[in-house]
Amino acid sequence: MNWAALLDSRRLGAAAELRPAKGEHRPFQSDGDRITFSRPFRRLQQKTQAHPLPFNAHVRNRLVHTLEVAAVGRALGHAVGLRLAGELDAAGRSPEDLGSLVQAVCLAHDIGNPPFGHAGEEVIASQMARWLREEGRASGLELDPDLAFFDGNAQGFRVLTRADGHRAAGGLQLTAASLGAFLKYPWPGTDPRAAREGKPGIKFTVFNTEHAVFERVTAACALSGPLPRHPAVWLMEAADDVVYTLADLEDAVELGILRFADFAELVGPIAALPAAALAAEADNSGRMDLLREHAIARLTAALTEVFVAHHDALLAGELSPGRGLTDLLAPAEPELHAALAAAARRTADVVYFNARKVEFEIGAHDVLGKALSVFLPACLAYAKADGDRTQLGLREKQALSLLLDYHPRPDMSATEIMRCAVDFVAGMTDSYASWLAARLRGLDSRV
Repeated sequence: MNWAALLDSRRLGAAAELRPAKGEHRPFQSDGDRITFSRPFRRLQQKTQAHPLPFNAHVRNRLVHTLEVAAVGRALGHAVGLRLAGELDAAGRSPEDLGSLVQAVCLAHDIGNPPFGHAGEEVIASQMARWLREEGRASGLELDPDLAFFDGNAQGFRVLTRADGHRAAGGLQLTAASLGAFLKYPWPGTDPRAAREGKPGIKFTVFNTEHAVFERVTAACALSGPLPRHPAVWLMEAADDVVYTLADLEDAVELGILRFADFAELVGPIAALPAAALAAEADNSGRMDLLREHAIARLTAALTEVFVAHHDALLAGELSPGRGLTDLLAPAEPELHAALAAAARRTADVVYFNARKVEFEIGAHDVLGKALSVFLPACLAYAKADGDRTQLGLREKQALSLLLDYHPRPDMSATEIMRCAVDFVAGMTDSYASWLAARLRGLDSRV
């Protein structure tokens, strides 16, 4: 892989066409702006980060998390860009361009996440697998087998390229570079690499409905090698790892799940801050801010060195799947790597199994299951009728009317029509999904 292709600034248009950008001096910064002003991005303000529907405004939602990841990603991309300034200059680009590119994909990295976070992903995947097995295959329609799978990354690629913005003309119309750098798992759900623990279709970044765009983007960026990942993906992923590990612990203190002393014990070895500096702060809030700030700065510097050290392997696509830059810290910075891993383990053990969080995530099965049970049959009837609404029953017309921006069109394939139901449910906020599930049962959600 080479930086000239990896930083391709052509924009996606209709029919998977990439067209030259006109008069743009900062195309990747423009990508970040397009993402920021999109409707799916705004909905992140009411989607789960770690804690569903938090009552405390200081606890992060998915939008705040995304903005924090983008801030770290921009700094990390710029720092790497400074180290690779000669290579970027030869490709007609600058360190600022790389920083803006990483920032843009960080802004987009969770844009396809459904309500209730990873629990929502599992619900939609299991519901779609059951639906395809029990109803879809008996429908007589030609349906893609990957309707049985769902991943927020693949849904995100669909949001960026097809489901939102200019639906028939390239989605948000981002550059090839930003779309290539979004491909965290650059393969479809049916690929063996998407499997986890023997279960297929778990981690992937493209549905069959967007496969033509995927191929055009990967060809434009010349993504190649055993793991054909855009180098900026590693930086986006690292920024995400750093932020959620630290921020989820900070939110746990805010919610009373952990004590400040626990946070300091876990984050202190990462920050490597002199005890006197910490003691000079007036309260624990200031101490947490200081620990987080120094931890991020230290990790950003270390991850920059790791990227540069593995530069050749990254551009050759030769690093093993399932490992990120934070994993590659171990040989060069064993103590820092061990401290980060300890913080991540504590988060998994204590934060992710907090009773309130678990209760909401169990409820997600009922909430999202109810929504899909209404919209999938309506979309199926629409597909069978070839888009002729006069053949539909009242309930089906009513359900389709609720899809608004995601209403299917007669020119769509049967699979695309069914994906409209998934687009609508996956795009819901936590609060709207809960409210709508109650209304679909004939209940007043205020009672």
